[in-house]
Amino acid sequence: MIRFLQHEMIDKSRWDDCINCAVNGNLNARSWYLDIVSPNWCALIEDDYERVFPLTVSAKAGIKYIMQPYFTQQLGLFYRSLLPENKLTDFLSSIPKDYKFIDINLNTSNKALPSGNVSEMTNLELDLILEYEKLTSGYQSNLQRNLKKAAQNKLTLSNKVKPEEIIMLFRGNKGKELNHLKDGQYRLIQCIALESIKKGIGQIWGAYDEFNHLVACALWVTSHQKAVFLFSAVSAQGKKLNAMPWLIDSFIRYHAGKPLTLDFEGSNNEGLARFYSSFGAKKVIYQRFLRSSLPFVFQFALKMWRICRRKLKLFA
Repeated sequence: MIRFLQHEMIDKSRWDDCINCAVNGNLNARSWYLDIVSPNWCALIEDDYERVFPLTVSAKAGIKYIMQPYFTQQLGLFYRSLLPENKLTDFLSSIPKDYKFIDINLNTSNKALPSGNVSEMTNLELDLILEYEKLTSGYQSNLQRNLKKAAQNKLTLSNKVKPEEIIMLFRGNKGKELNHLKDGQYRLIQCIALESIKKGIGQIWGAYDEFNHLVACALWVTSHQKAVFLFSAVSAQGKKLNAMPWLIDSFIRYHAGKPLTLDFEGSNNEGLARFYSSFGAKKVIYQRFLRSSLPFVFQFALKMWRICRRKLKLFA
């Protein structure tokens, strides 16, 4: 039986046990992560937390809706064992009808039936199990040239960058072009960074130029044998120095040969997809589910909101 539970009714200990043991668990579905990105999240739960589906609920102007939060690529249905046929459909049908607008991303293990409500999204991932030399043999020639240039630029590396430093670098560069980002969104990524570092699964790596100026940095959060490239920033000088590809290559070099996947968390943006693919990353498809009973004007406003949020990672 599938039950809908309000936030205060969720047993987070059982929830996290399910996500930890799930065949398709991920970072975004952990209770602490959901508490940050969607403080009042609810859930659909079957049996004794055998299968769970987080619902990142909200309301505006009296309209209840469910949308994908900032810094959260994939949610959907998570399960401990083999999924019976049509079970995903059962869960999607069990979302309460009083949520008039639903625009959410499922995870790569969820395959909804093709329809006007489902579209495909692209992620890019790189398996780091091979030794570094074999991984770099998959680098595209343009990336290899840029890394050779970067090697001459006297860049240095630190894995102790503070959350406020990556946010300051982003706000002073790409953030100037993203007017829809407010203090609340920056506090959100700061909370995620601080909590993940506290839990020992987050690190912020930074590249410094020869004058010890921070020119590029990235937040990596590791969960379920994936290192998620969650947030990044680069300065104009960092771009000239090829600091971002150098930083990512440094991460790959350090973790090569480990049972770990580098999850680039994107991208549907063509330019970013080319950049991530240049490291040999492979496309992984996940689905976006949309359901609406709202008048068109409200649908349009909510869609525009989501489009703005997708621009957050356009650092290239």
